[in-house]
Amino acid sequence: MTDQFIQMVSERNPFQKKLLKDWQIREEERQELESILEFYTAGQGYSMEYLVDAYTFINTMVMEETYFFERNKRYRNATFEEVNEIVYQNEEYMKKYMIGLCISDYIWIQHLEMIRWFEQILQEKKSKQQAETSEQRYLEIGPGLGQYLIRALKYGGFDDYLATDLSPTSVEQCKRYMNYRGIGETAYQIIQKDFFEFSSEQKYDCIVMGEVLEHVEQPLEMLKKIRSLLKEQGMAFITTVINAPAIDHISLFRSEEEVLTLAREAGFVAQDHICVTAGGIPMDRAVKRRYAINIAMVLKGNAG
Repeated sequence: MTDQFIQMVSERNPFQKKLLKDWQIREEERQELESILEFYTAGQGYSMEYLVDAYTFINTMVMEETYFFERNKRYRNATFEEVNEIVYQNEEYMKKYMIGLCISDYIWIQHLEMIRWFEQILQEKKSKQQAETSEQRYLEIGPGLGQYLIRALKYGGFDDYLATDLSPTSVEQCKRYMNYRGIGETAYQIIQKDFFEFSSEQKYDCIVMGEVLEHVEQPLEMLKKIRSLLKEQGMAFITTVINAPAIDHISLFRSEEEVLTLAREAGFVAQDHICVTAGGIPMDRAVKRRYAINIAMVLKGNAG
């Protein structure tokens, strides 16, 4: 099924054909992509043509927004209100958007690298927390189809898993995919809620947020809230993007240092971080030309 998908995308789009010619993926990741394609076709009744359309849709949208960004030096939309109705609360749009993004996680090198690094960090963290006697809690903001959540369940060794997402479509699709993978809701909980309205008496050992920060008007306030929910010895794994336009990207981060400074202002210390360019473009060229860069950070509280 994966080979069929790649062939269909290559036949439709010359640029993607060139990109996919050098596409490399680990066997486990290929199996996960196969699972996603099977979930959407056999499990949800979508045709392979629809999946190709969804992936093409994401690439076309990014290209159109990139043209706008190059001309205007800003993202098209600057407020949540502008994108909420056309994206997050639009079921049909959101379905195609989610499908395209989920598939991109296994084709776009920057997405693959973020997931691989998260997996590595989880395994390292698990080896260090064997002596912990208190209950270990995991919180994720905006889990999408559950790529990070699934890895946390597999490698994290936490006692409690909670995820929250603004979009009802996203919540429903995540639940369905987790169930398709044999992960019942007794293993985790996912709720539909704006994170700014989320409250908890609990503190968390690990808080994960993958590419959400650029979607909000108040990224500093979001990071401060994450910091307030983190245990003093806890870890936050946060990814976002630099100069990476998309229809629902609101906050524009223009440099690696700007993102790291924002984290410091929120009360974090960046224990480690990585930057990955789209398509493996050399970093100096990406910085100079303002090409898209993904950044992932392992953050600790100042007292940690």
